[in-house]
Amino acid sequence: MADIPIPELHDLALPVPISAWPPAPAACALLLLLALALLWQGLRQWRRYQRNAYRRRAVQRLNALQRACEQDPAQLQQLPGLLRHTALQVWPRAQVASLHGERWLHQLNQQIDTPLPPELVELGYWPAAHCACLDASRRALLFTRCRHWIQHHVCP
Repeated sequence: MADIPIPELHDLALPVPISAWPPAPAACALLLLLALALLWQGLRQWRRYQRNAYRRRAVQRLNALQRACEQDPAQLQQLPGLLRHTALQVWPRAQVASLHGERWLHQLNQQIDTPLPPELVELGYWPAAHCACLDASRRALLFTRCRHWIQHHVCP
């Protein structure tokens, strides 16, 4: 055992490290499929965002109306018109314009799980003094339910 000359040993020559590029054809195909899937998902999200633009505008108008009602409760009369305008963005005019009163409220309630308050039917026709008599909690409920309808109603 003592006959082995240790100083004459040399390090092993290591091969060149394997490069990560270019990848194998299967990896290229997977990367391409992943890129296409991400592009498709991004396109779907963009279309959904564009389709729901009317909802965002309606919520902005609802928030402005709610602030205005704090100063002047008679502004509450505009709430049914806001919902009708929002519905006209989704359904044909002939279908929306022909509905009034209880039929209109029934149509709105069919599109959502939480029913809208029944005051909504006559709210647009109330005198200003009657709007002022509506207590703050009832007004808040009206705005909360209308906001929920705008954000969550089912489109045809």
